[in-house]
Amino acid sequence: MPRLLPLESIQDTLRWYEENLCDVDLRDPRGFRVRFKCEHFIHHIKLTNKYGKEPRNRTLTIEEIRAGKIQFVSGRYNIQRASEIPWAVELATAPDCICPNWQALGTGDENYVRNFGTARLSAVESSRM
Repeated sequence: MPRLLPLESIQDTLRWYEENLCDVDLRDPRGFRVRFKCEHFIHHIKLTNKYGKEPRNRTLTIEEIRAGKIQFVSGRYNIQRASEIPWAVELATAPDCICPNWQALGTGDENYVRNFGTARLSAVESSRM
């Protein structure tokens, strides 16, 4: 299982995200490039504003994080998702399966699926591969 990212500050977490996901050439098993956009960081950690909603202007929010105007605030981001960001490298480069995007509002054409919970896939998951 991949390591967890220590959550010392939102700026450090964003920096890790950019350096290890956005600024690298990640390839899936087919050789296709998998890209992570900086503004998707907001969604990946489930950052919310004081009204419990994801910020609409992601680019401005990223700039506010970089400037130190936004910090980790308990209850306004998902600790588990933020700490598991390094898992995205393995998910992108060694998925259990790649499926058509089933999310109506999702970005991209495909979803990468990997089971980090158990060593064995269930029969349902295996049948999808």
